[in-house]
Amino acid sequence: MATSFPVLGFDIGGTKIAVCLGTSEGKILASGRVDNKERHPDDVLPELVAMGKKLIAEAGLKNSDIVALGIGSPAPHDIPNGMITTPTNMKKWVNVPIRDYLKNAFGIEAYMENDANAGALAEWFFGAGKQCRNMLYLTMSTGIGGGIITNGHLVQGHNFLAGECGHFSIDLNGPMCNCGIRGCYEAYCGGRALAMRMQRELADKPDHPIVKYAKGNYDDIDLVCLEKAVRDGDDYACKLWDEMCLRNAQGIGSLINIFNPEMIVLGTLAWAAGDLFMEPMFKYLPQFCWDVQLKSCKVIPSVLKRHIGEYAGISVALNCLYEQGRFQPWQN
Repeated sequence: MATSFPVLGFDIGGTKIAVCLGTSEGKILASGRVDNKERHPDDVLPELVAMGKKLIAEAGLKNSDIVALGIGSPAPHDIPNGMITTPTNMKKWVNVPIRDYLKNAFGIEAYMENDANAGALAEWFFGAGKQCRNMLYLTMSTGIGGGIITNGHLVQGHNFLAGECGHFSIDLNGPMCNCGIRGCYEAYCGGRALAMRMQRELADKPDHPIVKYAKGNYDDIDLVCLEKAVRDGDDYACKLWDEMCLRNAQGIGSLINIFNPEMIVLGTLAWAAGDLFMEPMFKYLPQFCWDVQLKSCKVIPSVLKRHIGEYAGISVALNCLYEQGRFQPWQN
């Protein structure tokens, strides 16, 4: 196979779907978005096909020029059969055979992967983790998702459920996580969990800075509102932020000890908040992992940042070709 060839990617999200045409070397040839907010897949899937074909045509290519297409999708799903089953943020997407639908529509080999794993592959092929043999990626956004690269391969697990890095308990007496386990890492550090906590704790405080940053709408309270209040020096916000940094250090430190990676790449929170998050998290990190492991592991924010969705689907396709011995990354 040539060292540079085109692949097509789809990054499925609850509000929008990124469609991207790129090369195996990471050059983005064309990209587009399809709205997916509260829409039925019967309406969305044809638009994905139309967008993909439009991008291929704009690049002066034909479907037959595209070596493979990849799909990153939210869990739960059935990876072996290429189906999105019952994702929590896409209520109308029940048992959707998206892989075969796109495969048949384009006449191209199609592959599917968990969206957090797709993000990990994107950072591995084209971002911070290039040429790492052992790397973890954490999404750190609405929830805490993860992807694990071990000895140069994505860890998928027996049921294709490996990498749920946000769902191990760090406190048996902690809050109940959305997943049903008490005291999950995500229950302390996920954006949705923190937003719900702030909504409860500030319910009788409409004049609090966090509520004001949400323009008085409690449903709009989020990590951005919290960060702004922290930068203002608000006492409640600073204490909650510090606790969140401590719990992140606990989760990340545990992962360092378990996997002994050479790198952990952190998603949205780390690059968006920068040193406001990284410095206190690093301060606490030595409490939760061995010094020898910590010294040999880089913990850094994502390089791809908000563009990771453009690379995610493409990277799923490339990883499947890599596992088949048909693609070798970092040849240049």
